[in-house]
Amino acid sequence: MKRLGRWLADHIIPLGAPGLFLIAFVDSAGIPIPQGVDVLLFALTVQSPARALLYATLATAGSLGGCLLLYSVSRAAGHVALAHRVSPERLDYLRHRFERYEAFTLVLPVLLPFMPMKLFIVAAGVFEVRVHQFVLAVVVARTVRYFGLALLARHYGYQTWTLLRQHPLTLLAAAAFLLGLFYLLSRRLHGTGR
Repeated sequence: MKRLGRWLADHIIPLGAPGLFLIAFVDSAGIPIPQGVDVLLFALTVQSPARALLYATLATAGSLGGCLLLYSVSRAAGHVALAHRVSPERLDYLRHRFERYEAFTLVLPVLLPFMPMKLFIVAAGVFEVRVHQFVLAVVVARTVRYFGLALLARHYGYQTWTLLRQHPLTLLAAAAFLLGLFYLLSRRLHGTGR
């Protein structure tokens, strides 16, 4: 992992905005780069605050592309994609979550950096979550995460990390509010789609 980090630092980070897109794509496609997208997004935004929205857009688009690739491969592979990764109990749990909440199941793992996102992306493909719902869930979660971070970095600069540490409940409340809105919207769209 250290070797990968050094390679990224030497070859990808100097690319700036295209490098951010590439790292977001690779990270979401199944080659984890823990916090790599967030750190690079933050660093680029602090260096060029006027480009914050561009950086957030590229991070979101790259991540969506990577998630779609992993989703497509998992959908084609079917249950084989999960068979060796999780226990039968965990597989049943994931199946139940996707049957009950559909794409909404994805939002929290895609939004929060400490949740196992790849497992949920693979499961969404295996359990054949509808593509438009999948895209909406990923876009909403990544938009909240990356645009939120970029706007904070643009406004507060290096004080952003202090702000995030000092006000975690406020940030969680804002994320919960946005998740609630997404859930209501997805339920409404699902209800009218019948």
